[in-house]
Amino acid sequence: MDHKKETASLLQQISDELDQFTTNDTNTGLLGGYAGCALFYAYYYQITSRDEHLVKVHEIIQKCLQALSEEPMNGSHCSGIAGVAWCIQHLITMGFIEEDDMSDAFVDIDVIVSDFMEAELSVGRNDFLHQGLGTALYFLERLPNPTAQTHLEKIVSHLKNTAITVPTGITWKDQFSSNSLEQKDRNLFNMGLAHGVPAIIAVLARIYEKGIAVDTIAPLIEGSVKWLLAAKKPGGEKGHSLYPVMVDDANEIVNEAHSRLGWCYGDLGIATTLWGAGERLQRNDYKEEAHNIFKNIAQFRDVKNGAVHDACICHGSAGIAHILQQAAIATGDPLLKEGATDWLQTTLQMNTWTDGPAGFKFYHHPNYTNSYNVLEGIAGIGLSLISFLDTDTKPAWGNCLLIS
Repeated sequence: MDHKKETASLLQQISDELDQFTTNDTNTGLLGGYAGCALFYAYYYQITSRDEHLVKVHEIIQKCLQALSEEPMNGSHCSGIAGVAWCIQHLITMGFIEEDDMSDAFVDIDVIVSDFMEAELSVGRNDFLHQGLGTALYFLERLPNPTAQTHLEKIVSHLKNTAITVPTGITWKDQFSSNSLEQKDRNLFNMGLAHGVPAIIAVLARIYEKGIAVDTIAPLIEGSVKWLLAAKKPGGEKGHSLYPVMVDDANEIVNEAHSRLGWCYGDLGIATTLWGAGERLQRNDYKEEAHNIFKNIAQFRDVKNGAVHDACICHGSAGIAHILQQAAIATGDPLLKEGATDWLQTTLQMNTWTDGPAGFKFYHHPNYTNSYNVLEGIAGIGLSLISFLDTDTKPAWGNCLLIS
């Protein structure tokens, strides 16, 4: 079925809704605020060539720059300075902003982000979205700046020094989830891409790809992937996740054995991590395992067993559709292409809310709420839809979620 006309119409609705949101919203964050909406307009401009979308990119960035100079903001990737600055860097790379206009600002941002990074990592706060690890993406985008390389080397050194050796490999203690915070004396290991070890592997692989600290990174990735694969559940039932959400030192599952299907937690993020590491380290065994996970998702996971309640990028149908589509392009597997199309159709069928932006709402248990941002709202849904209309442009925006 050809969904192009319906997708194009929905993108126009999303654009109209975001016009007002980006003008009035006061949350500057990349993933949780208005900054990330600049990514939507930039990629939307590439398929429409309409000047109004280009103007919107510049308006949002000007608003971001004013906020950076006037408002207190932490250094995190999701809602802080690192993420906003990553967005600006990404738009420079795309040719939407002149680099010379930002050179002085980045010198100041480097200091703020590095201070946040070191403070967080020094106490083992490795969470990608909200703690120290996510700063790596900002410094990766700053390369070949020598200051950026220095800070990336520091991140690698920290991860080497804080890695925990267990019988199945090496891993890193979770200090973000409620389980871990309630059991501070127990080593628990998070298997979600948003907050756990897969994000560490994905970041290390990106640093390795840039030729930085490769001799240190290679054994870290090998040991942590070995640990990750060893946590796979034996003889899983069809429709159930292949991997759990969290394990302990002995690889015993903590709490629920079955994981939701989404970017943030579950098999989809693990497969994405393994494929990316396989590409960057030229490990076909990692890619083969990733491909098998993607095929299992395409064949056996659905809205019900995946606990999919909305269309968001984080843990909704648009995120699943986008990741499966990119996996289909990478592998050439028609099964994955069919799965991506099915999840696209699911996304298009979820805009049923008469009082929701572009017909969508975000499920925030136990209620549905209006959301406009990249992670939970229509900006992220829009970016996913654009990738289906424009298969010629690499959706490099996915790097902000470790999925490119």
